[in-house]
Parts: sequence; structure tokens; C-alpha cells
Amino acid sequence: MPSLPCLPIHDGTCVNFSTVQLSLPTPLKPIISNLPLPSCWELLFSPLCILGATLFVTSLLASHKLSRTPLSELGHVGARGRKHFSWNESTGGGGGIGGSFLDYWFYGGSVWIRVGQFLWDGMFGHADEEGEASDQNVGGENLFACFGVTKSSGSDDSSALNARERNETKPNTQQKRIGTGIIGYDSSLGSHGPLISALLRSSIMLLSWCSTISFMVRTHGEIKLYLTKVDTEASGVLYEAFLKGIVFLLQTIESILNAGESNQAHSDNCHGILFTTIIYASAYIALLEVTLFVLGKMFAFFRIYDPKGVSHPGGPRQHKILRIPKWTKDQQHTLPKELIQHEGSTWRCAVAHDAHNDTIEKFSGIASSDGDGKGGANVADFLTGEPFGRQIWTLEAKQCRNANEDTEDGLEGNLRKEFINASENSRTSQIEADYSDLIQELASGGRSPLAFDPSKNPNSCDQLFRAQMILSYLERNGGKLPKDIAYLQNHKQKSDDKGQTTSDSNAPKTVIEAAKRGIAFYSLLQTPDGHWAGDYGGPHFLLPGLVVAWYVMGCPSVMISPPQQALMLHYLKVHQQEDGGWGTHIESPSTMFGTVICYLAVRLLGAKHDEDWIVKGRDFIQKEGGAVMTSSWAKFWLCLVGCMEWTGHNSVPPEMWLLPNWFPFHPGRLWCHCRMVYLPMGYLYGSRFVYSNAESDPLIAKLREELYCQAYESIDWDKTRHLVAPMDNYSPIPTFMKFAQNCLSIYENWTFFRPIKNAMRKAGLEFCLEYMRAEDLQTNYIDIGPVNKALNMVSAFHAANHDINDVAVRSHMMRVPDYLWIAEDGMKMQGYNGSQCWDTSFAIQAVWECDMLDKFPLLSSKVWAYLERCQILTTETSRSSPAFKYESCDNRDKFYRHVSKGGWPFSTSAHGWPISDCTGEGLKGVLALMDSPIVMKAVKKGILKNIEPSRLYDAVNVILTLQNEDGGWATYENNRGFGWYEELNPSEVFGDIMIDYSYVECSMASMTALVEFHEKFPNHRTREIKFAIHRGKEFMKSIQREDGSWYGSWACCFCYGCWFGIEGLIKAGESPSSPAIQKCCEFLLSHQRENGGWGEDFTSCYDKDYAAHGMQSYGDGGSGVVNTAWALMALSAAKCKDVEAIKRGVKYLMKRQLDCGDWPQEGISGVFNRACGITYTAYRNVFPIWALGRCAATYGCVLDRD
Repeated sequence: MPSLPCLPIHDGTCVNFSTVQLSLPTPLKPIISNLPLPSCWELLFSPLCILGATLFVTSLLASHKLSRTPLSELGHVGARGRKHFSWNESTGGGGGIGGSFLDYWFYGGSVWIRVGQFLWDGMFGHADEEGEASDQNVGGENLFACFGVTKSSGSDDSSALNARERNETKPNTQQKRIGTGIIGYDSSLGSHGPLISALLRSSIMLLSWCSTISFMVRTHGEIKLYLTKVDTEASGVLYEAFLKGIVFLLQTIESILNAGESNQAHSDNCHGILFTTIIYASAYIALLEVTLFVLGKMFAFFRIYDPKGVSHPGGPRQHKILRIPKWTKDQQHTLPKELIQHEGSTWRCAVAHDAHNDTIEKFSGIASSDGDGKGGANVADFLTGEPFGRQIWTLEAKQCRNANEDTEDGLEGNLRKEFINASENSRTSQIEADYSDLIQELASGGRSPLAFDPSKNPNSCDQLFRAQMILSYLERNGGKLPKDIAYLQNHKQKSDDKGQTTSDSNAPKTVIEAAKRGIAFYSLLQTPDGHWAGDYGGPHFLLPGLVVAWYVMGCPSVMISPPQQALMLHYLKVHQQEDGGWGTHIESPSTMFGTVICYLAVRLLGAKHDEDWIVKGRDFIQKEGGAVMTSSWAKFWLCLVGCMEWTGHNSVPPEMWLLPNWFPFHPGRLWCHCRMVYLPMGYLYGSRFVYSNAESDPLIAKLREELYCQAYESIDWDKTRHLVAPMDNYSPIPTFMKFAQNCLSIYENWTFFRPIKNAMRKAGLEFCLEYMRAEDLQTNYIDIGPVNKALNMVSAFHAANHDINDVAVRSHMMRVPDYLWIAEDGMKMQGYNGSQCWDTSFAIQAVWECDMLDKFPLLSSKVWAYLERCQILTTETSRSSPAFKYESCDNRDKFYRHVSKGGWPFSTSAHGWPISDCTGEGLKGVLALMDSPIVMKAVKKGILKNIEPSRLYDAVNVILTLQNEDGGWATYENNRGFGWYEELNPSEVFGDIMIDYSYVECSMASMTALVEFHEKFPNHRTREIKFAIHRGKEFMKSIQREDGSWYGSWACCFCYGCWFGIEGLIKAGESPSSPAIQKCCEFLLSHQRENGGWGEDFTSCYDKDYAAHGMQSYGDGGSGVVNTAWALMALSAAKCKDVEAIKRGVKYLMKRQLDCGDWPQEGISGVFNRACGITYTAYRNVFPIWALGRCAATYGCVLDRD
């Protein structure tokens, strides 16, 4: 090929460089440049650019069309349609979508493989592994699915659902799947089918190529001359390499086009130019895809760039947490009796219908004041959803017991008649008097009664709730404990403060005996409706949000009563640290986020400004620069209550919701927790809501003085928007996000934008209100979490013109108790409305693995009843609630909801949000109980309600549709967004909150549920299930860290992740001898401590690195029972050959077990968003039981030998 001539410089001279020169080959000029137009228009109107622009616009229009298509008209793409062919299964979904920018370019070409496969399937179909035609790919279904539509459209959603339900019982029946999304994304947003993705990618490549070539041809000479003058050798080498790459592509394409006179002859007419353009574009795209693939492989091989999927949690953080929390030592806070009791009534936890009755009684007095004419008798109409699982704390005595079979009392009565062959013993106050010491001992968890010393352990051990449940058990059983721990009533043993027993005369002799004792104790704590309740607190920023909402709404006592205020103040006071601050959570060192918002709450709750602890808190704030240095979420609450101007907060424009669904950054693509928080934030920011009495309230005026280091009126608020204390800055806001926030500030404040802003804002606010209303009804006013619960309530209050008796406002207040919990440290707001279904599903699997379902028939039967009532939108009660209508395709499409029907929640059915791992664990719990002859006999006799196979099929459908394109499972929805969304994270204090990543925990729970379901129902969606399991296994391997561990995203931390990782792979068919399993076992064994246990604390999560000193602060010798249980469960699942290590771990658990069968409460177990810990008091019981049962089953009596 002839060498390329040199290029003239603009001054007319020709500079002859000694290396590569650049010009366009002759046959390519007509389609890229050389048009009879001014140079500035050449590129814009060149044929290649026009082709690229046409493809780009076409793909966007098609995407927009599909994004507005009802779900009932969108087709399922079949099992292979959800396959992701990215590089080594490691990059994000959608051919690199969701991954980094480099991932998209290097490995996104996999979309062409998908296109080719879909076209082949669409035209010819394909056979599955059994040789049978796939029910999803016959008749060209996938050909249409490439575009995101089915051949037949417009079917009614409800009729289609009913048809599906009728056909599900027939194996291998051809049927249409609906409402499951397109190519791995939710149908309402992820309308980029493979062909559309390919067109979009091609258009970007062509437009980028046109721009690059045009720029290089025009500036090549100047660049070379500049490099020669400045004599920058490194820049020159990089430029030469880049230039050689461009020349290589040009010359290769010229050869492909057979460049020369024959091609030139027909390239001057329109048809010739069009033909040449199409051929050139195709050759360029193919060549570039191959080049990028080869480069990507080389980069990965030489570790220049090792691609990681968007869901890979990454390695250790560079900036570790060095500060530690500090409290005044040996300052024991005993919960005062006057806080536990009020006017002769004692706080108690009411569940299910008992809880509903209490709420109805509480609100009946104000129900008729709204003028709706319904009166107090119909308050129950506003308390919708399934009652089972609900748990609230009340001072009201329990009403007369309801023996209706549909209630928890009726359930327990019938089950006791069946299994105990005796009616319930009459209740007597004498039980409490006779056994008060025993009850306190059983409930204490090895601590002093109702004592709380954060310097020893800032975690509560749930003494109040456990004492109540133990008393209730004794009342129902005539003062008798379960026989496995009955000896305690005759031989009481005391425990020291560390939780160690002082005598081992009653210690279990075998591993399985210890497990059985643990189950016997845990059975005491089961609630009448079948679930286990417990403290799910920990974060300090939740309660202050509720307090602000209560204050700006006028301090209604029906929402937070004076006794509740006192308990809340006690909680905040005992958790204040020695430096005067509060942490973001109970084990966090003091932060400005925690301190500012907790200080605000205590002052609003009535604490005086001159109290010593208040002065200490104020000093901490001012020493760190005042409230302007806190994080954005704290600033938002300050703005609402009138202690900060809105100009001091970055914009949260509600009109973002008006963007078309195909727009790359759409709020509907955010992770649902993030989305549902910023939805009401956008409404309140757009409305500029401020407490109506802020300017006249003397407390607000005083707070404006206390929170800042200068006069409130003198603060330049706009300059404070980006200020944040280093201690709060876990996820520093990137430069681009700050630039975007500054642009939005101009948009908010410049008069020029006011007309368009006002018009768009009105529409945005209207949509936000409608969306919040949908969220309220879908969740029966519980809402997805405590932050958006408080914000939605304030929004409803604002929309009702501050009418506290408005139906929506009242319905919100009726659900506030669902989030409140009382323990020995006071009253707190939980991170959810409880963890009922999650804890219960784990507990019953632990009992199953101990092979003791039928040894505890009442326990097992009540769990079956609870799981039956807890499945979302499947019971008569739940289907009669307003939430059910939002399951329609149109509503799910409009409000960005994934399918819910058939899933299991984290907490209760009334909450309404199914989660992949909760659905998986709930399904496994039901499948485990199906192995119990006693439970199945009760179902057959009608004592327990049956769970039809169709309901299990619905659960499987939820799991299958939640699998991401990378093969893993996210939490609530498919990953809808992109990895670069995290660059727009505005929170500062949390990490990885912007999109729904795939997690090892969710993937294991979902995958193993499919495995166990397939064992019992082998003919249901066989090929899809097998393929989903295969993809899940490959995903889990892809996110394993170099040291063999898995990072646990939802608990502390690596022991937890390793359990999920190993168990998931083993259940999916991985050999225990495989490198992935062995490497993880080696990791765990390397971290076993001298006392035989394993231990981690919160720093493992925060730093993404195994805690160097284990659980040093709140464990035993650096070990903890929960971490030890997770490690043992992982190792025994892998059939670890180091039996001595297993024995040491088991002995540690048995040694730490209290005489009663309980284990001591140690450090915090849970975590979310990388940086915030959360409490699971149930874990200290469930997982040691489970680990002991599994180890006993795996290793047998060898563990019992000394």
C-alpha cells in the first residue's frame, strides 16, 4: 500500500515528519470529508455522519416507544435472552451497560452475539439440553423480543395472569410469559433490547469515528509541530501510538473496500456513495469491535486494566477508619421504672391483630374530626394490609382475646389443641410474681437486668421483649419451661457480665444437644402469629427524622406521646459519646452527621439548652465548624424545620421525573431505597417546605444560635452547599457532581430560568405527589423505609394544607409505631418495620438442618402459618388491600415497580416490597417445612392453610425475573442504571447507593432456592431454572476476591460473605475440591483465632478489609458467636477436611452458650450501604443453632470426642 503523503499546514508550507503521516485514503473522502461545503459543515453533512446520526435517533425513538409500551405488550425473551455474553461474565449488564466507560468500549461488543443468537432462535428456534424445543423460542418469539415486543399485543393483563396461573400446573406447556422485563431490565425502563443496544452502540462508534478523523485530519500538522517545538518525548510516543492505530484502521478498511480506481469510478453518484458508506460503516464497526476485543484481552492479560463488573465490591479502601467510639467507662444506665411504666400501665409489644386493635382504639377518637362522616368505628378501614407480622409497642392492656381462626390467638389455640392436647392455661398474675427472677435471668443475655453500658457494649440485647415473651410462654404453659431447659427452674445458675456461665454441670454433652437447647430457648421468644421479633435499630439518623416530622406537623401526641418522648430522650442520652457527639450508628465514632441531627432531635424533644450533655453536644458541633459542615441529609432536615435556608442545600429538582424514560440518567433507574428517599426530597425541596412557625418559634430561634459558629443572618448559604466535615465524607462528591450541582444552583436562582422552571416544577411536583401516593398505598402507609416514611408523611401533611386529620396524614401516623422499638437503651426507630420474615425464614431452616422440625411441632406449625400469611399479595386480606391494584401492568409501568405477587418480604406482607434473597429464604423455609410430616398432617386436616403450588410458582417467577444480566441477583429490582451513576452519589455518608447491584447474598439465596425448588418440582420451568443456576454460579465466581473471600454487603462481613459464597457454589453443583471453594476455606482457616472462634467488627465493612483485631471491643478474645457460626457453616458446607479447626469452632460456640440455651449479645451484626451498621438481635440465636446442627450432620460424633 502506498505511503500516506504529508499534510500541508495552514500557512501553505508542508512539514515533512520522520514518522507516521495522516490523510484520508481516496475512496473514503466522499463519505467522510471532501464535500463542497465550508469546513465547519463538512463533518455534519458527511454521509457517514448522517448514517450515524440516523441510527442514533432511530434507536432513541424506538427506546422511547418501548418505554411507554404497557407491560402486557412486552415479551419475555426466553432463558437465553437474559444471558449476558460480556467479557468473562465480569462486566455490567447490557453488553457493558452498568460497567465502567472502558468496559463499555472494550467488552460491549458482546451485544452482537446476542443479536445473532436471537435472530437464529427467532428464525429457526433451538433445542434445549434435553433435546426438546424451547417453549420460549418457538415460532419466532425471540425475533420480536429483540425489539422488546411480542407478536401479539394488547392482551389484558389480568386475563393473561389468570391464564398463566391455569397453565403453570401443566409441565412443558407452551405459554406466554408477561411482565418479566426485556433482556434483563425492567420493562418500564430497560427497553434496550439487543438490536436497539447494537444500533445505539454502532451509532456512537460512527459518530465518534467521524469526529476523530475530521479533527485529526485538520489538526494533525499542528499537533506534530507543537510536539516538535515543546519536545515532549512521552507525549510524542503516545500520540504516535494513537496515530498508528488510526492509520491502521484506515488502511485496513481501504483494503477491505478494494480501494483504487474501480471503487472511485462509482463513488461520485448517490447510490455509489450510499453503498460505499454502508460497506465502510459495517467494515469499520466489525474491525473496531475485533480490535477492542483484542486490546481488552491484552490489557487483562498484562493487568494493565483488569475488568471488574459493576457489582464487584472491589478491594480494600485506601482510607481506613482510624477513629473509634468512646463512652465514659463503667457508666451503667439502668432504664428507670417510670419510663417502663406509665400511670399503672407497662410497655408491651403487641403483634398482628392485637397491634391492629390497639391502633384502631388509639385513633378512633380523632377519626370523625375530618368531616368524612365515617366516624370512629371505621378507623379500621384505613389500617389495611395483612396484620400478621406487625409488631408495635403500646401502654394499652391487651383487649379480650379473639379466638377467630383467622387471628393469631385462634391459630395458637387450635395448634395447642392439636399438639399439646390441652387448652390454654388461664392467665394469672401469680406467674409473673413467682417467676420474676427466672424471667429476668432468661431474658438478660448474661447482663444485669435492664442495664445498659455502652462502654462495654452499645448493642441492646432485647431484655424487655424477651422478658415479655418468656412470661407469656410461662402463662400459657402453667409456669413450665420446655423440657430441654426445665432444669433451670430447679437449678438456677448465674452468669457473669461477659456472658460466661459460672458452672458447667448442666452443659450439653454433645453438639446436637447444644443445638436442641438453643432451639428450646428460642421457642420461648416466638410470637403468637409465628414470627420472631427483635431490635432492628442501630442507625442514629433515623429517629431524628421522625422527630422533625412530628415537630413540623405540630407535635401531635397521637403520633409521639409524652411517654414516648421520654424514652426517646433516654435513648439519645445514653448513646452520646464522651466527646459530646453521636455516631452515624451505635458503633460509629462521633460524626457531624450523627451529632447535628441527634442534637436537633433532643432539643425538639424538650431537652434544655443548659443541661450538661446538651452543652457537650453543642461544643462538639461548634468545634467542627458548625452545622454547615454536616452532610446533605442532615442539612435537609434542618431546612424543613427552619434551622437552615434552602439555598444552603443543593438542588433536588422534582422535574427530573419528567425526563423521558429512555434518558440515560433517569431517577426511575435508581436503586429503590435511593429513589424513594429522593422522591419526597424533591417534592419538599421543590415546594420549599418550611415549618410554618419557624420565624416565631423561640426554640427554632435558639437553635439557629446554637448550631452555628456565626450569626445565622450573616451566613452566605450558597457558599456552604458543598461543605462537609471529613469525618462524614465516606463517599466524597466527585468534581462532575459538584459542577452539576452548581449548574442546578444557577437554574434555581437565576431569574432568566424562572418561567420554564415554574412550568416544569408544577408538573414535577404533581407527579411526585402521585408517585408518593402510590408508594403509600402499595405499602399500606408503611413505606419502604424509615427515611422516606417520615418524608412522605411531611409531604402528605403539606399537600393537605397542614390538616393533621386528613385521611392520608392520619393513615401515615397510624403506621408510625411499626418503626419504633423499645429495649433497655430506650425507644429507637428501626431501619425497617422489622426483620420478621428474614429472621423467621433463617430460624426454621436452622431447625430443619438440626432435624428437629417434628420435635418442636408448635414452633414449626406457627412458622408455616406465618410464611403463608406473609407471602405478598397472595392471601385474601392482602389482595383486598389498595396495594393489589398497583400490581397491574399499567401501574407497575407507571411507578417503576417490579412484579411483587408471590415474593416474600424482609418484614411483613403489608410492607409490600419483595426482595430477591427474602423471597429465596422464604421459599426455602416453606420447602423445608414440607419435609415435616406433622406440619403436612396439620395442613391436610385444615388446621393450617395450604400453600398451593401455584403460589410457589409465583415466588419462582419473582426470583427468575430478578436475575441481572451479569448472572447475579440484586435486591428489589433488576439493575436499571449504570456504574457511572455512583459518580452522582450526593449523600456523602453512604457508598454504592445509586443502583441495585448484584450481591453474593442475594445471588446465593435466590440460586439455592431455585435448586431446592427444582428438587421438589422438577417439571416446572426446568430449562430456565437450570440455566439461571448456571449463570448465578458463574457470577459468584466472578466477584470472589483475590484472597478467596467474598465481601458481605449486608452483614459484618467476610465470614458472612464466605458462607453465602461457598454454600451458593456447592448447592449449584460446584465440587468442594474446586479452587474457588478451597481458596475460600483457606481464607477462613487463616483467620481462626486462638480460642477457636472467628470475629469481625464493623470496620471490616467500612474498610472492605478483614478487621485486624477481630471483634476485639465487643466479643470474646476477638471472636464472636455470630461470625463463628457463619465461618463454621461455610466450612462444613465445603466439607472442610480440617476437622480439628471445625471442632475448635464448635467448642467455642458451646462454651459461649449460656445455661438457658441463649448466647450473649455481642457486636453489631448487620450493615447497609457500606458505612452504616444495624442490629439483628436474632442472629445470636439463629446462626449458632444452625452451625451446630450442620456441623453435627456433616462430621457426626467425631466432634463430641475430646
